[in-house]
Amino acid sequence: MSDITVITPPDKIFNQNLNIFLLYPSDQIKTDLQNILANSTIKLNVYIYDIQDEHDIDWLLSVQKMSDVTIIDLEKLPTEVKQLESYFVSQSNTYWLTKGENIWYNKLSVNRVYDINFITDKIGGDKVEKEQ
Repeated sequence: MSDITVITPPDKIFNQNLNIFLLYPSDQIKTDLQNILANSTIKLNVYIYDIQDEHDIDWLLSVQKMSDVTIIDLEKLPTEVKQLESYFVSQSNTYWLTKGENIWYNKLSVNRVYDINFITDKIGGDKVEKEQ
């Protein structure tokens, strides 16, 4: 089991741990990450942002920049944060999920993912089995 610190706005932690940022994660993403982290052995900071009003844009931008991995579920973004969607997608540390097809973001980033199993390459742990 790894040493995991969960952080929400307005807090930030400045240490040597790997930083994972979940921006409006679905319940499935949270559950899958929890299952992956159960078998990881590294120290992690997990930032979570899913506020529905009074957005802290400065916090969002700074945490995204300092994170090693950002995971965004584009379907869950509220209107105010959706205005920053293309900026986030264009960042090399951002991995994004969407059910949309023929999306222009494929031109900005090759980091579209369909689940979060890719993260096991970075933090260890076991991949989550997909339900049929």
